[in-house]
Amino acid sequence: MPQQKLNKQSLGQGQDPTFPRLLGERLCLDFVNSIEGRAGPQPHDFLENYEALVHWGMHASLLSKEEERALLQLAQQQPEQAEATWAMALRVRDTLYSIFVALARGEHPTPAALRALQQAYLKVMSHAELTPSSAGFTWTWKSTLTLDRMLWPVVQSAVDLLASTVVARVRECPGCGDCGWLFVDISKAGKRQWCSMEGCGSRAKMRRLYQRQHRQNARG
Repeated sequence: MPQQKLNKQSLGQGQDPTFPRLLGERLCLDFVNSIEGRAGPQPHDFLENYEALVHWGMHASLLSKEEERALLQLAQQQPEQAEATWAMALRVRDTLYSIFVALARGEHPTPAALRALQQAYLKVMSHAELTPSSAGFTWTWKSTLTLDRMLWPVVQSAVDLLASTVVARVRECPGCGDCGWLFVDISKAGKRQWCSMEGCGSRAKMRRLYQRQHRQNARG
């Protein structure tokens, strides 16, 4: 299947700087991370409607500009179906979060969540077909543009991650008790703590420094 492509010069910024950075190291986790500050008191959901879902698909390089425009036009023609697709996308995101946060915490995903992912996978694979490649045959997505087009590779990514050895390296960013983003720790030592060192890592470092200075001042 086509894999998520990131511009190395953007350092995970994605195509649209108004959306969260793509720091999960796997597409399915980037989708889960479309809620910022999930573990904090005021989480912000960037997928507030179907239009935002389409824009996120372009942001993550799942859709071209032409496909983005075509889907938004299709949504105008089929508003009820677009609303239902958006609601379904949020359910898929909740399912993926439930599965991978459990794994990040050393727990077992619930059978209900795994069944929900399986059902989503069976549905999206109806849009895939075997095509010849240099190595024999490979799965590719059909060219049909449907309202849920951006979700096909997201679900595929989740199944691929679950079936891989790196699933043991799924981590949850603690932030300062307010992040909750998920990522695959691809560091050689396997000791990555933060979704980004310059973001949550820097904030946590500054908080520790402030607390240490505060204790010293209190003693002093």
